[in-house]
Amino acid sequence: MKKTENKKTEVKGKKKPFFTISKKILALSLLPMIIVCALVATVGAKALETGIEKQIEQSLRIVGVSVDETYTNLYEGDYTRDKGGKVCKGGTSISGETQLIDGLREKTGFQVSFLYGNMRLITTLTKPEGGRINGTALEDDVYAQIQTGEALFLTDCNISEVDYYVYYQPLINSDGSVIGAIEVATPMQNVKDTISMQVKDIILIAVVCVLVAATLVSVLSRSMVKTMKKTKHFLGRIMNGELDAEPDEKQCRKKDELGDVYRISVKLQKTLRTIVTDIKDSADNLTVSSNKLIKMAQDTQESVNDVYQAVGEISEGARNQADETTDANTNVVRIGEQIEYISDKVNSLTDYAGRMAEAEKASEEIMKELNSSNESTKESVLRVAEQIKDMSGAIQNITKAVSMIQDIADETDLLSLNASIEAARAGEAGRGFAVVAEQISKLADQSKRSATEIEQIIQNIMESSGRMVEIMGEVEANMNHQQSKLEETGVKTAAVADGVENSLQHIGGIREKMDVLRQSGSAIRDVVEGLSAISEQNAASADSTMQAAHGMSDTMTELMTSSENLLVLADKLEKVLDVFKV
Repeated sequence: MKKTENKKTEVKGKKKPFFTISKKILALSLLPMIIVCALVATVGAKALETGIEKQIEQSLRIVGVSVDETYTNLYEGDYTRDKGGKVCKGGTSISGETQLIDGLREKTGFQVSFLYGNMRLITTLTKPEGGRINGTALEDDVYAQIQTGEALFLTDCNISEVDYYVYYQPLINSDGSVIGAIEVATPMQNVKDTISMQVKDIILIAVVCVLVAATLVSVLSRSMVKTMKKTKHFLGRIMNGELDAEPDEKQCRKKDELGDVYRISVKLQKTLRTIVTDIKDSADNLTVSSNKLIKMAQDTQESVNDVYQAVGEISEGARNQADETTDANTNVVRIGEQIEYISDKVNSLTDYAGRMAEAEKASEEIMKELNSSNESTKESVLRVAEQIKDMSGAIQNITKAVSMIQDIADETDLLSLNASIEAARAGEAGRGFAVVAEQISKLADQSKRSATEIEQIIQNIMESSGRMVEIMGEVEANMNHQQSKLEETGVKTAAVADGVENSLQHIGGIREKMDVLRQSGSAIRDVVEGLSAISEQNAASADSTMQAAHGMSDTMTELMTSSENLLVLADKLEKVLDVFKV
């Protein structure tokens, strides 16, 4: 209990971490979203720029082709330069004629130039300080590409210190020669401003989405953390032995995985409560049975001592009887020589025979009492054996329950291992999950150790029960052997009674017919010899009975010791279970 209180104090005194699991969940949810939004904004800006550039290229191409077709439709013939240096289309001079390109600039907003060779003949482009840039030349690499006869679109083209999108539409004479190009340009800054505004709109939408997602994730994570805290608190109470803790019905009704964990915790509490209750009941029954067994063993020990004493008396009487029979046989041998002396001793012999008859009746009564006591002891031993079997069945049920605890602990340990693996995959963000997994693993280890201790105690009880069952079997065998000896002794006692009766009859005959006694001396001697043999057998049987009674006494002593050990084990089991509150 001190360890549990210390743990509670440590938990209460522990500073709450700033980076809680709810914040980790929020970070894990928002970080990928922020990255995705950044990628979307970047890719979107790039795609937007590419799309706009394609639209600009298309628009510039339309204007360039329109100018080319307009010159072709207005003026028939090829492009030439006359002797005065003017450029003509057919027979018409187009040098200095800017009405067409100026009109296009007004309508489209694009800058248009007419290139003859690599020189701008006429143009709408102006210098920063003012004035058109007529007569300016193209770069050689650009003009070389135009000479191939293919249209050319350039981005980030610097003209008069201004960046432009430029489209070149080659001018081709009828002989296939490229004599120049139509240059159509638009400033890049306008496009960049448009793209920047649209990117800002995309970023604003992404930020709004992230904030909405953050709000939802925060609410959900707080709900999850609240459920996890309640589950942790509930399991902590179970760990501290509070099996009577009331579960939160609201958490039990949740349909998610955390609700499943909470319901499993409640099921674990109910199972443990049932198991502990059964174990406590079994321990109480075990204590009561042990006390009864000790009492019965003590009573049996006393009965065995009485039997041992009574058999000792019988044995002593049998030995005396054998001695007396030997004396009688000697006297019978001497009958022929001292018939008169025997006649004088007839009365004394009659007295001896009467005492023998009384002793025989007393022995018969003792044998009946011994037989009754033996039957009672046998029934007690059988009841003890049945009680031990019942206890073994209860212990097997306890073993099944302990096995269930170990299975739950293994599943909990596996769950904590999976959580640790997922936390390790998550890296730094999964450290909170690792802490929870470690606590669950510790709980699983504590459950395993408790189950192992209970299993060891049960194993000791099973071993003691097995030894007691073996001892009961030996006691029952000894009792059956003692019973057979008692029956045999009863037969012998009946034979002694018959012998005593015959002796009395013979003595009467001696009194009435002394002469017949002289003639029947040899017959009497044979009868006395048989009586001596019977007495010796009675003495031997009495000795065997004494040995059996002594062995039974030792068995009862061992039974009392085993019962006391069983009582000690029951007390230990009750102390172990005192930590649980059912």
